[in-house]
Amino acid sequence: MKEITINRNFKDRVFCMLFSEPENALQLYNALNDTNYTDTTDLKINTLDNAIFLKMKNDVSFLINNFMNLYEQQSTWNLNMPFRCFLYLGDLYIEWASAQKVNFYRRNLVKIPTPKVVVLYNGEKEIGEEVELYLSDAFEQPQEHPQLELRVHVINMNFGKNENLLNKCSTLYEYSAFIAKTRKYAKILSIEDAVIKSIDESIEEGILAQFLKVRRADVMKSILTEYDEEFVMKDLQEEAKELGRSEGRSEGESRFSRLTEFLLDDNRLDDLKRATKDTTFRTTLYKEYGIE
Repeated sequence: MKEITINRNFKDRVFCMLFSEPENALQLYNALNDTNYTDTTDLKINTLDNAIFLKMKNDVSFLINNFMNLYEQQSTWNLNMPFRCFLYLGDLYIEWASAQKVNFYRRNLVKIPTPKVVVLYNGEKEIGEEVELYLSDAFEQPQEHPQLELRVHVINMNFGKNENLLNKCSTLYEYSAFIAKTRKYAKILSIEDAVIKSIDESIEEGILAQFLKVRRADVMKSILTEYDEEFVMKDLQEEAKELGRSEGRSEGESRFSRLTEFLLDDNRLDDLKRATKDTTFRTTLYKEYGIE
């Protein structure tokens, strides 16, 4: 298996670059909430890895106050999104409580911002237009009325899906169109040539034109990094199949194929690469995931 390197220090994806701009962020907020706010000074953006948080400050010009909105873009379908968003929200509430100097030991009830979690999905797996995911689905012991719950609203923003939403947010529409171009050309060209062609064509057609002119190099680097990661995952999956066959079991029942699925879901690419060569480490992972 050939060595593939990934630039792990380059975290900023195209979506995050676009919607870290206050005007674009507010436009997205309005599209998702059917509002018409125009004052970007009432919008505070905090960015964590792979997530954008939009916090609307208390303001009489806003009909919805004290809502803590979490928007995350995902290109890979992952059923662990509710748990990941739960952790993101925890960090955000810690920051909020610290900034507000909240005393949760007081006798009176402390009011906190109401959470609203949306995942904007643009992967290639067909999921329909909207999906609801629940944190309780991950519980080892299911409960009819779970004591802890988080509902994540997943919206398919691929070009041609949820057209009503895309038409409300021109930046989201153009982003979706740009990604669709890149994927189309990536099927017939090298990924580098595909990105170059999609950027040039988008600028000519007025799709994210100014953004792509100014941040062309960043966009190139971001997309190439994402495609490198996808290639590594596919390559490792193929190696897992070969190793599973070499262990003398059918592909669908092989221990290593099951282990591969778990590690890919947990984004543990380095551990998976090591497991393909280190039998002792592989045995440790089998035990960790309860694979017999």
